[in-house]
Amino acid sequence: MDTFCLPQIDKEQCLSWRVDVPPCQEACPLGIDVEGYLSAIAGGDFEAALAIIRERCALPSVCGRVCHHPCEKACKRGLVDEPLSIMALKRFAADVCLSHEQRANPRKRTRTEKIAVIGSGPAGLAAAYELVIMGFGVTVFEAMDIPGGMLAYGIPEFTLPQEIVQGEIGYIRSLGVEISTGIRVGTDITLQELEDQGYNAILIATGAQESTSLPTVPGSDLEGILDVMPFLRQAKLEGGTALSGRIVVIGGGNSAIDAARTALRLGAEDVRMICLESMDDMPAFDEMKEAADSEGIVIETSLAPQSFQSDDGKRVSRIILRRVTSFLRDSEGQIKFQIDDDPQGVVERDVSFVIVAIGQMPDPVFPDSSINRTAMGTLECDHVTGTTKTNSIFGAGDVVDNPGTVTEAMAGGRRVADYIARFLDREVFTQLDGDEEPYTGREIVPQGITPDPRRRMAFLPPEKRVKDFQEVKLGFTMEEAMEEAARCCRCKTCNRCVLETRCVALPLMANKEKMSPYVKGMVCAGCGRCVQSCPFTAIHLTEFQ
Repeated sequence: MDTFCLPQIDKEQCLSWRVDVPPCQEACPLGIDVEGYLSAIAGGDFEAALAIIRERCALPSVCGRVCHHPCEKACKRGLVDEPLSIMALKRFAADVCLSHEQRANPRKRTRTEKIAVIGSGPAGLAAAYELVIMGFGVTVFEAMDIPGGMLAYGIPEFTLPQEIVQGEIGYIRSLGVEISTGIRVGTDITLQELEDQGYNAILIATGAQESTSLPTVPGSDLEGILDVMPFLRQAKLEGGTALSGRIVVIGGGNSAIDAARTALRLGAEDVRMICLESMDDMPAFDEMKEAADSEGIVIETSLAPQSFQSDDGKRVSRIILRRVTSFLRDSEGQIKFQIDDDPQGVVERDVSFVIVAIGQMPDPVFPDSSINRTAMGTLECDHVTGTTKTNSIFGAGDVVDNPGTVTEAMAGGRRVADYIARFLDREVFTQLDGDEEPYTGREIVPQGITPDPRRRMAFLPPEKRVKDFQEVKLGFTMEEAMEEAARCCRCKTCNRCVLETRCVALPLMANKEKMSPYVKGMVCAGCGRCVQSCPFTAIHLTEFQ
């Protein structure tokens, strides 16, 4: 009896059949369809790419600059050569469209309820964006004169230009969100007064914009010792005050590096950071540490300040430090460390200014004294639903989960906006709400893909960038963006076999919300080209009689 071979698709191994969510999307706090917008960029449809991003992201240009991009660590392309530049591609799609984009048409008001959002930082803006799209009336109350929270006041101009922040906020306003600035809830208006004005739910998203100080270190009240948040705020809004001499920044996080780089631009001749952690334990992002190093900032690790001293009894002139012999940060962010008691382990540093950047905390004055707070100063509420002891009051962002990143704060605001809508629909929900964990196919390794170097964004050279506050990262060109996006392995909707063979025996069929390949046996000649085209070894030639 004659035998013949036909290809068979292993649906358990085929990404197009099996994967629910690609690894990059699963890693994204906002759950953005990364594969979708990369595919649109690769095809030159930048407006479609931005529309896909905006389905879950209220601030695409901001995220394209300051996201901590866990998607790139999860990117399966990294198993072949290097992960995709996902964050940079998000920035490209947003910037290229926003450069000529008109304001959005206001969303139709379909709900009678209105919501007050206290705070216009990333969590508050993300929540307001989601709620106005759902059809609610939304008003954001901001204590400062300019909206944006940490985006407008805490992230340096050379990383996140104010023009970008306000442009994004302008788009959210054009959707129908009202933003009232210069109104501090708790002082200018109370929570009760908001309820009396007809607000059906209130979201507290005031962030963590107060600096943590070092009151237990002797001499911490000397002149010349600055807190990081006021320092960064003044530089962002007013251009900062000229500095000179040696500046020491105490801290190992992103804000500490922001302060060090800012001090350099304000004229300091010698800028160094001093932190408790080792280089590997520093909470600052690796790319932030690389930026600091490229600009000549010295990072001294495993040192703990013991006292600040003064030559004239008024102004700081010296720091006394000791070596840290062990360091531990627990799951709740609490730090435990030990220092070397040997007198020979004492280190001295002469200084002109000290900037304390050891962390941020929520404003000690909450919108209402009846709102419960944790021992860490954050809002006491459910970390999933955002609910507090008062049914109509919710919390999101760093005021709940400090410390966090911009994208995590946005994700918190987006998530809690959904729970606010469900609350207003009188749904009963618990912390256990949620679907089963989606399958990502992370363990299925691609093979046979030709290595293709990751495109790297151009930067201003260090010698030029430290002279002013001009944005350091210059963005992708159109050609770079399309080439980089084309490197995507399409881990959810691969279909490489169909695209490469263009075989009539390998059509697509509906599979949930996507299209997946199947073998049309009566047409197939058994040539095996589809087997060779699959980088995930999901197609096999099988012998039949």
